[in-house]
Amino acid sequence: MASHMNKGLPYHAWPQEDRDMFKDLAGAGGLFDDTPWGDLSKTTVRNRRYAYGNWLGFLDSVDSNYLKHPPSQRVTPELVKCYVEKMRLNCTETAIAIALQRLYLTVKTADPKRSWDWLFLVQRRIQRAAIPVRRERLLSPDLYRIGVELMNDAKRKRALFDRVIISQAEQYRDGLMIAMLAETVIRRAGFTALRIDDHVVRIGERWRIFVTEDMVKTGEEQDFELSEELGAFLDDYLTTYRPVFPGADQHKGMWPYGDRPMTDKMVRRYIRKHTGHRLGIPVSPHDFRRAAATFVAEVDPRNVRMIKDLLGHRTFAMTEKHYIDPASSRAAGRELASIVEELRKDENLIPPLT
Repeated sequence: MASHMNKGLPYHAWPQEDRDMFKDLAGAGGLFDDTPWGDLSKTTVRNRRYAYGNWLGFLDSVDSNYLKHPPSQRVTPELVKCYVEKMRLNCTETAIAIALQRLYLTVKTADPKRSWDWLFLVQRRIQRAAIPVRRERLLSPDLYRIGVELMNDAKRKRALFDRVIISQAEQYRDGLMIAMLAETVIRRAGFTALRIDDHVVRIGERWRIFVTEDMVKTGEEQDFELSEELGAFLDDYLTTYRPVFPGADQHKGMWPYGDRPMTDKMVRRYIRKHTGHRLGIPVSPHDFRRAAATFVAEVDPRNVRMIKDLLGHRTFAMTEKHYIDPASSRAAGRELASIVEELRKDENLIPPLT
């Protein structure tokens, strides 16, 4: 795999015309913003801006004079072809299709009078030809177990010293991240942004996680109650291990790194490192959501539709398409069919016609 080459142009370095274009599209995110993207979530807008920054970074790397042209005039079949070829050095076809889709949605909205059918067709061809990445079958209990093992191992190492050292604190933190993700399946951005007392709150004898609407892709709040076991690990983390990080008392970030909270990329990197070491394959935070969906579909197929609420989706179709293993979905379907068949056999259970 080639080293990362698709270096995006940071927003502050964008040409003024491009920044003005994005402001016109997205607005300031206020309640009364009347803009084309006013109804989109912050995450969706951020992803489109990130993708557009990658496009500008590509143009700058080819010839910075391209940035002097109006935004829509730069998007030509020739340049898009070169962009695709460069992305293919270190991106999957699926990632390329997503990048082109975001570029298409941006320029189409910014300049609707120009025909962008050619870009849409290119994106669709790449998307149809993309071979889905084969994913290992994972279940939440397996991931939770990894987190617990890491925390218990950190405790054993601590017993050898008179005090907690930073490597033990880091291991315990990482184990808690894995176990908590396995139990709550919060999206990575919201998970990274968790703050003690603001989002991680003890109520009575149990710990609760409150994910506010601004932290969720769908804009709908989420509330998770931690198990008693995980709550005990969290108590130990907050009293014994988190204070070891320098400057941890200067911020409320749940996951300190050095003297500051971790970024979402750091969270992803450390989780992939530990799961890769324990399982032989690195597991990203997003894969924890798929593992939870597959687990529920297998152990409780009669209530398979509850996964939609667990993952915070608006429709079950989204859940089934992207998160439930096809084999598990079929098993749930067979279970549902058997229930219906039982109802049909028992006339007393069949509701009367009205």
